[in-house]
Amino acid sequence: MYARTNQRPKQRISEVKKFASPIAGWISNRALAVPNGQDGKSQQGAALLDNFIPKATSVILRRGKRRHCTLGTGDEDTTSLFAYKEGANRKLFGTTASTIYDITDVEFATDAEIGTDDGDLIVDENGDSFGWSSTQFLSVMGGFTGGDWSTVQFATTGGVYLIGVNGENTGFVYDGAVFFPYTAGGVSTLAYDAEVSEFTVGDVVTGGTSGAAATIWQVEDLGGGAGVLYIYNITGGPFVDNEPLTDTGGGAATSNGVDAIHIPGVTFPNGLTTAAMSFVWVYKNRLWFVEKGTMNAWYMDIDAIGGDATVFPLAGVLSLGGELLFGQRWSLASGGDGGLSEQCAFVSSEGEVAIYQGLSPEEAATWAKAGTYRIGRPLGKNAFIRGAGDLAIATSVGLVPLSKAIELDLTALSLASISYPIADAWGNAVIQRGLEAWHGEVWPEEKIAAFAPPTGGAGLPPVLFVANTETGAWGRFTGWDVRCMTVFEGRLLFGSAEGGVFLANETGSDDGAPYTGVVVPLFDDFGIAAARKSPRVGRYITRASTTVNARLSWQGDFNESLPAAPDATVLVGGSVWGQGIWGQSQWVESLPRLVNDGWKSLGGSGYTGSIAYQVTSAEAQPLDDEIISAEILYEVAGGIT
Repeated sequence: MYARTNQRPKQRISEVKKFASPIAGWISNRALAVPNGQDGKSQQGAALLDNFIPKATSVILRRGKRRHCTLGTGDEDTTSLFAYKEGANRKLFGTTASTIYDITDVEFATDAEIGTDDGDLIVDENGDSFGWSSTQFLSVMGGFTGGDWSTVQFATTGGVYLIGVNGENTGFVYDGAVFFPYTAGGVSTLAYDAEVSEFTVGDVVTGGTSGAAATIWQVEDLGGGAGVLYIYNITGGPFVDNEPLTDTGGGAATSNGVDAIHIPGVTFPNGLTTAAMSFVWVYKNRLWFVEKGTMNAWYMDIDAIGGDATVFPLAGVLSLGGELLFGQRWSLASGGDGGLSEQCAFVSSEGEVAIYQGLSPEEAATWAKAGTYRIGRPLGKNAFIRGAGDLAIATSVGLVPLSKAIELDLTALSLASISYPIADAWGNAVIQRGLEAWHGEVWPEEKIAAFAPPTGGAGLPPVLFVANTETGAWGRFTGWDVRCMTVFEGRLLFGSAEGGVFLANETGSDDGAPYTGVVVPLFDDFGIAAARKSPRVGRYITRASTTVNARLSWQGDFNESLPAAPDATVLVGGSVWGQGIWGQSQWVESLPRLVNDGWKSLGGSGYTGSIAYQVTSAEAQPLDDEIISAEILYEVAGGIT
């Protein structure tokens, strides 16, 4: 006979799982079956890291985007941004497909029209409305049909110039004050006096004695009937002193001297012009150009922006065909001492790189090919960044340092790429968004490298891949439609659709719209792979400028589908713009840092799990929500025996 015992089941004991701040960043290529940290690589990583910036000690919610200006009437996209910097003369320019604008100082960020309280426009007797344009009177050069500008600043004995080409139209030369066409023969000055009637820009001026003719680029009025004509495309010249000058619009005066070169021009053979050049760079104090749609590079004389260009064909060197995409100087060190000498890299659309060393092809004693390498297909002529002397090129196999391409076979480059932690996401973006028009930029002040893929033909939502340049950790920004980028005066600006130019990582909203940050630490089996876990409560410990309205959720068994984003956190207090008391409150960069660490109920279960965090920002003041760690209090069901 057996005795019956009266035993109660053991009470389940809640256990705690802690997730450290995912400073390893977004990791999309981890084996799902490997718990967080057990592979030795994915410790403190995140399955999702949207709109958070990975730092060395934590991850912090990015700030918003603030509109700097709107180019033109907003009916053209912003195509490029570039700057000119010489001493105190520092200028920022933005372009559309048709026009270049000086956007260094902009009074109004947006266009506006004045209306009534009912929304009706106020108009004059001609039906014209009242208002202002963000970039009215700021256009400096126009009449283009392409806006994909490649620019480089180049110093000569004659001055410091900004050179630009776009592969569609005549290029430009900016001398620090005025944009001029980059043409054969250059731009000349012709002084005049005894003015009878004004000259007109764009008209053809003719010399009554010499028979010389030229197009007027600019008129400088010196007063008293005297001035200077800036002219180009001179034929039948030169102009002579004291000859009558007339233009096709009725302008008339007398020449006061002969024409003189103001901006040297560049001459290509066989009818080529700068309109055929799609990329420009500097190597060994020479300007180099890429001829669009060909395998030809062209170079100038040393320290010269004018003169005859000489072709350097690469069709016989880059055997995979395609076209030459861009060129850059390159070395394994920032300087020649102790490292490789500076070399010239020519990159094709098919992913071949030819490396040459020496001064120029004319120096037979020094000019030689160092090698030809494969890197994967580049994602556009702007899809690279520079780190010291090395180049990191965004390609179909990842963000590849050129220093690795000379050591490894193409098949091994993906593992050596800088973007390897997000290899799956990078590859999907290449497939979905295409192999062209990616743009890369380094923001040294914030230690960020950013790459913007296009939205693609399917109209995908915009995305920006960002990496910490110190730790190599990646994240993803959403909601920023980035078409081009540049860093000016320590601030990152990007161009967007409909003429938008924005300052990155400023304020607490995206041009007035809310945005949501998402963190999902890598999934973990909590050390008991065969047992289900049932979470009870969880919390995130964060520091922010206020008490945040965050949403926490259990994500079981690799489920990345999140609940709806929470409502935006409302900032209150004296430091919030528009709520301060005059004479008592201060407008400060950020509010005091408050710790958020409250527990919240969780539901669900799973063999593996993670705790998601969502927070929405929509105020003028940034939240600066910084994640320190997360914890889950959970119970374990019986395991399989």
